[in-house]
Amino acid sequence: MSTEQPPEQPAESLRELAAQEAVLKLLAERVAAAQKDVKARTQRALDAAAQRDGVERIVATLPTGQQVATISLRKGETGPVVTDEEALARWLRRTWPDEEWTETRIVRTVRPWKLAELVAEMKAANAAKVADKATGEVFDVPGVVIKPTRSRTHALTWRKGGEAATAEAWRTGALAHQLAAITAGGAE
Repeated sequence: MSTEQPPEQPAESLRELAAQEAVLKLLAERVAAAQKDVKARTQRALDAAAQRDGVERIVATLPTGQQVATISLRKGETGPVVTDEEALARWLRRTWPDEEWTETRIVRTVRPWKLAELVAEMKAANAAKVADKATGEVFDVPGVVIKPTRSRTHALTWRKGGEAATAEAWRTGALAHQLAAITAGGAE
């Protein structure tokens, strides 16, 4: 058995680590801000292109012409949103007094499991209306409106080898123009 110790690695300088952390924090903050900005501008451009020409996706291409990703439009969703739970609870109590949809506290509220059922029914109908299962009567539901529940957005999907190609283009400086705003000087 050998008692020989492996050669000691030089310890990293605390100053070097602190400097690296500061640089990476600044870079991460600038990248996050730039990404938020470009996502918003991309969304506006995609929305306009979809309305004007029916475009729903676009290819991301490097300066070399290599296609590295696809950006696809995702449609938003519209559905029922409870805006006045107290009005809804009063209506439910009047409409179906024998049902155990509500409970009495200081304020009448709708039981969460029953509210989920109602919202699902209204979402399926895309209307703030529910039908009485026994009579078939359809009711307008107070305290609920149909409105956007998720914004229209888009998603980026990497093509095979796209991430590696983009990283290489960044490493070689081919993306300097696209990254100029992130690396430019100036205080925020």
